[in-house]
Amino acid sequence: MILHRKCPICHSESLRGYAIDTSRKGPHISRVQCNACELVFANPMADEKELVEYYTQYYEKDLYEAMDYKTLVEAHFARIKNLTPKTIKDDARYLRCLMEGTKFLDVGCGLGLGLAYANQFGCELSATEFDQGALDFISGHFNVKTFRGDVWSAGFPDDTFDFIHISHVIEHVLDPRAYVLEMKRIVKPGGYIAIGTPDISSSLYTLHRWTKLLRLQVPDVIDGLEHTFIFPKPVLRSLCEAEGLHVVDHYTHSLGEKLGNLIRYKMPLTQKINRLIQNFFQVNQWIVCRK
Repeated sequence: MILHRKCPICHSESLRGYAIDTSRKGPHISRVQCNACELVFANPMADEKELVEYYTQYYEKDLYEAMDYKTLVEAHFARIKNLTPKTIKDDARYLRCLMEGTKFLDVGCGLGLGLAYANQFGCELSATEFDQGALDFISGHFNVKTFRGDVWSAGFPDDTFDFIHISHVIEHVLDPRAYVLEMKRIVKPGGYIAIGTPDISSSLYTLHRWTKLLRLQVPDVIDGLEHTFIFPKPVLRSLCEAEGLHVVDHYTHSLGEKLGNLIRYKMPLTQKINRLIQNFFQVNQWIVCRK
């Protein structure tokens, strides 16, 4: 475990307790918030060995198993196959800068939704991922070059990719700044990096926290316990700009969960209600940057 005495992003020593959750499984149980930049992060934080162990067969665990996630993703693949590049750009705003026939990297690709979209553009596909089961899954669906591990271990040459997609990954890593710097190194001049992650400045997080505090209860964690960092929208933007990236789009959006899927999920009713509530709040964010 790693104990932080300073904010990993702004290096302020002014930290306060934020939330704790001992009832669910995960590599972290407690979070703090930086009083200076308002970043929320796990503290103490699981180290690299512990996280690699946790992410082995990640998509066979807990929430993903309850959602029958692979079947759900394959249904998305079937839908995406009927989309054109133009309709994809309407469907996925963060891909509006993606051009046909370009080199596309999906960092922490998961089960490959980003790859499915890029495949419709005729892109040359590459992907990194810790979970070998996920890499086997995407290799069965796409012609994609894969690397098991994190992005800098892949050793890509400078200025390799036209577009880098990293969806709900940066909140899982130990050093977000290093990830941003490595992606900047391997994207071509004029190329794009699209980062999707939760937005801790969402009114849902604030409402939940104050509901607990007014009841004289310690706030718990309402997103994934595996998250190491939860970024307020301004902090994510300033991180990208500080590393010399130009922000071309930055927006928030809801979970977008379909009611029919929620009914089918094999999870407790309280979890279904929690996911339904997230449809009414802007809980996630995308930032698109150009090098």
